[in-house]
Amino acid sequence: MHKPTLRAIAAGAAICLLSAAQAQQVTEPPTPVAQTSDAAGGGLGAVVVTATRSDTPLLEVPASASVVSRQDLEQRNVARFGDAVAEVPGLYVRGAAFGASFPGSGQAVLSLRGIPRTPRTLVMVDGLPINNALSGGVNVSGIALENVERVEVLRGPYSALWGGNAMGGVINFISASPDQPLAEIRGGLGSNGLRAGSAIFRKRFEGGLGVSMAFGYRESDGYDDSDYAIKRALPGTGAIPVTGAIPTRTPEGAPAWWVGLKGARPWTQTNASARFDWTLGPATRMNAGLAWGEYEVGYRRPSSFLIGPAGTPVSSGNVGLADASTPLRIAMAETDFLTPTPSGERDLRVFAGVEHRFSGGSLLKVNLGRLEHRFGFSQAGRGADYESGPGTYTDQPNDRTDLDVSWRNRLGESTIFTAGFSLNHSTLDRSTQSLAYWRDPDTAVAETGRSTGESDNTALFAQTETFVGEKGRLVLGARYDRFRTSGSIADASGSATFPANTFSRLSPKAAFAWQASPELTLRTSLGAGFRPPALLDLYSRFTVPSPVAGQLILYDASPDLEPERVIALDAGFDLALANGLQGSVTVFAQQLRDLIYRRSITPTLTRAENTGEARVDGIEASFRAPTGLQGLRVIGSYTHNFRYEVTKNDAVPGSVGKNLTDVPRTLWSLGAEYASGPWSGLLVYRHVGHVFGSSDDLNQETTEGMYGAYDRHGVASARIGYRFSRQFSASLAIDNLTDRQYFVFAKQPGRTVFAEAAWRF
Repeated sequence: MHKPTLRAIAAGAAICLLSAAQAQQVTEPPTPVAQTSDAAGGGLGAVVVTATRSDTPLLEVPASASVVSRQDLEQRNVARFGDAVAEVPGLYVRGAAFGASFPGSGQAVLSLRGIPRTPRTLVMVDGLPINNALSGGVNVSGIALENVERVEVLRGPYSALWGGNAMGGVINFISASPDQPLAEIRGGLGSNGLRAGSAIFRKRFEGGLGVSMAFGYRESDGYDDSDYAIKRALPGTGAIPVTGAIPTRTPEGAPAWWVGLKGARPWTQTNASARFDWTLGPATRMNAGLAWGEYEVGYRRPSSFLIGPAGTPVSSGNVGLADASTPLRIAMAETDFLTPTPSGERDLRVFAGVEHRFSGGSLLKVNLGRLEHRFGFSQAGRGADYESGPGTYTDQPNDRTDLDVSWRNRLGESTIFTAGFSLNHSTLDRSTQSLAYWRDPDTAVAETGRSTGESDNTALFAQTETFVGEKGRLVLGARYDRFRTSGSIADASGSATFPANTFSRLSPKAAFAWQASPELTLRTSLGAGFRPPALLDLYSRFTVPSPVAGQLILYDASPDLEPERVIALDAGFDLALANGLQGSVTVFAQQLRDLIYRRSITPTLTRAENTGEARVDGIEASFRAPTGLQGLRVIGSYTHNFRYEVTKNDAVPGSVGKNLTDVPRTLWSLGAEYASGPWSGLLVYRHVGHVFGSSDDLNQETTEGMYGAYDRHGVASARIGYRFSRQFSASLAIDNLTDRQYFVFAKQPGRTVFAEAAWRF
């Protein structure tokens, strides 16, 4: 489906909706969700909309789900989405997803239910996807958390309702309502030169207009020892004798030398959002707005540990290691000390929606959104140094437009029927330019490559919720998605225009929940999910250096890729006792098929193919328990993958029997939270098991405590807050209380402190 068709259907749907709204006499208005005290705290008394596209108490949802409430968010030092969901069971977040680290492209910053990498999890804001059209990744700064009311996390495939990317599950950020008025400003200071400020305004005016606006800004100087310069040595005597190299190892365990630091990466992060809601009579609501999120990562001067005969640092040349017990030499270059910065990413979202309840009780919802994603980065070329030299700049503008229409109606006394359609149009225009000075995109000399891609997705979905007796809820649903893609490439290897390719996917789901008692719900589900190949997978071509000096490996385009698939079965229970004890346990088994891996066609040519299969089986659990002390309760979560291994891979046969990358076997958290009177506090310990990095399909990176490794680690964090008056409050957050030194590829920050003050008007 092309752009004119998409626009015509969107316009037609809006006209039909408004005509119907004017023609129908309404007797049942839409009612706002009533929040219980448990709901406000994110417990099992919360209400979720993502699981069934309707307001459903969490204890009655036939799904493994969690809700992070506004109260939970305020208990944490939340800067990016990883900070908000770190204690959610089944969800692994790392690195750039957390506010203490420098931001980066979110393609490998999260995995849900053991299914690796961000593009296999659908991330939404108010039901509209924010996975970008480039790779399916998520801009870690693209969500204005200041104006988020709650976060809903569904574990397991949800393509039956929400389509592509929902293999591991769905994360939906729900915006705060203007019916909860607030005017507040915040400001804070922290470690590593962190400065932060935010402002929020929400109000419903007379006449029905509601306004929600938020702005947030954070900047940091970074920290000097985040990126190491590591080099392997060869036997022999170098031309320049040097001292100062520190012996270390690579993540694979091979001997290496630490020769310097690549310099701090200062960064800034900015968010802004504006949302307008109109109540058009008792039955119709409309909303529209925009949101903007951006980060920029800079650079600082690197430093070499190597000291030459003249007593000055050495960063290039054929050096001999005087500190080694046997003659060793290293071929050094200035580029060994450089990071791919400056880099930046920006999201601009524009959205609008209508909700109308008809006289018979049926509910129609229409949501339209557009995401413009911009991501660019610089790389140094051969012969470059910190202040000069050639390089390249890669610019990857991409856009997606989504229309989602759903209709919900009660059929008789025991069944609710939901049906609808979704449309998506995505584009990519990726280019690489050679630069005279690799740090400055304005010094472009020539375009060395360009790739374009386009994708259209049309989907139909339907679901029934049937109440079985007084205690059972049976959900049956399916969605049919059809895709059409096309693209072109032009670079030094040649040019190609790829004909249109079509593929489709049917995603069924069945789930059942049984309320065994007022406190206990048993549930099970069986469903399928998929991830369509991203435009970057299909229509990008680039070269990387090979192990052979002077030889390059071509990563060719793969225009014939098919969707990755998953089939999952789970069973579990949710418990909510009258004394406040809450718990949830789920066991799951998942079969992944058609996973995308790169096959080496020749020593200098690779191409992506759907060749992989894997099994992921495990358990996820969480609890909240009162302690008997007013305002104090214990919280915890546990996730363990009994099995998360590759079972078939014709492209990389050696990976069969190995663990999936970007996923820990075990992660758990245990803590206590307190809220009573003017005081609030949180103390939590998080443990993450060892992770094999994105490129380590053979699981060779078993050495920890080294640059490039993904260490198992445990980190304790604390936050304490005090409200001096209705207007003024202050808080102090300390992450990594014990100053634990560990690596998540880069060295992670040690102990960090952040103090913040807030004023409500």
